[in-house]
Amino acid sequence: MIAVLGGLIAAAAWGSSTIFAGRASRQIGPESTLGWVGIGGAGVITPVALIYGIRPGTEWTDWALVVVAALGSVVGLRFTYKALSQGKVGVVVAITSTEGAIAAAIAFALGAPFGLLAGLGIALATGGVAVVGLGRHRSDSDEMIRDNRAAGVNAAVAAGIFGASLYLSGDVASRVGAPWVVMGARWLGILTMALPQMLRGRFSAARPAVFFDLFAGALESAGFLGFLWGAETNVGIAAVVATQYATVATLISWLLLKERLSRMQLGGIAAVVTGVIVLSISGSV
Repeated sequence: MIAVLGGLIAAAAWGSSTIFAGRASRQIGPESTLGWVGIGGAGVITPVALIYGIRPGTEWTDWALVVVAALGSVVGLRFTYKALSQGKVGVVVAITSTEGAIAAAIAFALGAPFGLLAGLGIALATGGVAVVGLGRHRSDSDEMIRDNRAAGVNAAVAAGIFGASLYLSGDVASRVGAPWVVMGARWLGILTMALPQMLRGRFSAARPAVFFDLFAGALESAGFLGFLWGAETNVGIAAVVATQYATVATLISWLLLKERLSRMQLGGIAAVVTGVIVLSISGSV
């Protein structure tokens, strides 16, 4: 039960965070959005990491890998927020949610056991992404179609970067502790995005985007803490439930933002969700 609750907390927090960050990125751009999200997230995760403490026996190479993983997270978020500023939330999150499948594919390529169930999950997720990215609703204008396809390209790049970063993060987190990996990404976002823009006088503080971003950052870190809580009981179940953040974000965008997706695109999203679930199950049995 704890694993399910932890996963639900993560899914709700990450899905909501995507909506808030997406709205903000349309107003102040992806760079300022990333900086403010980093600030909001750092405020939540930094005390947790300090309380968690440094594990004995960690080496400087482990901390170097934390920086590399954090860089992947920052760059991936930069492409994600760019995609959210261009196209529909449902299109973007369906594609970026395949980061777990990409991380699994990397693991398989590096020698991890590869089963039929895992292959089926990757095939479903990949096919679903293609359908979502290329599909169109009958009410979409030509400009909206172009924007959605540009967003799909940026989201696909983000998913690839996230997948590699996720694989690396999972490896190094087992040695230094997950809170430090999350904190590294948040602070690197501040140092590489917020601080340079502040120095150049280009860091936008327009409202309500700033409040959306701070809340998005806090939700993102809180969701990760929820996932960790659930993962202590059963990491497989927690991961399966947490991947539904894409479903949460899509439902919110449909109900509140009045975004419309075609039946084919909805089918593609269903295939992505199913593929991610199958892949998660394959890794927990």
